[in-house]
Amino acid sequence: MADSVKLHVTGTPDQVRPMLEQVLQAEGFRFTWENAGDCIIEKGSRTKALLLGAFGTHYKYRVLLHPQQDGTLVVDLGLATTGMSGGAIGVAKVRKKLDEVGRVLTGAFQNAGTLISA
Repeated sequence: MADSVKLHVTGTPDQVRPMLEQVLQAEGFRFTWENAGDCIIEKGSRTKALLLGAFGTHYKYRVLLHPQQDGTLVVDLGLATTGMSGGAIGVAKVRKKLDEVGRVLTGAFQNAGTLISA
């Protein structure tokens, strides 16, 4: 289970953002864009996770879009919370979900023909 997922794709941040939103909103994530290349995605409730521990669902990740010199883009998805409110099980759930989100995004970019490497 990883701390981050990096995907190298073709396109600009303006081209990649709509795909990220479409794919991850379908998975139940909410987006809070801080600027054109930096956002927080979140699923579930922190309050419920605190109250219910490992039985509550709260996933929070940071997405950074890094334009490259060759005109491509690196999508960097990483932990924005440790999952400690759910104890050891919560930590494992947050990291496992990150792996799952990485696979979903990899598949979406691959199907769109824009994935260079994962």
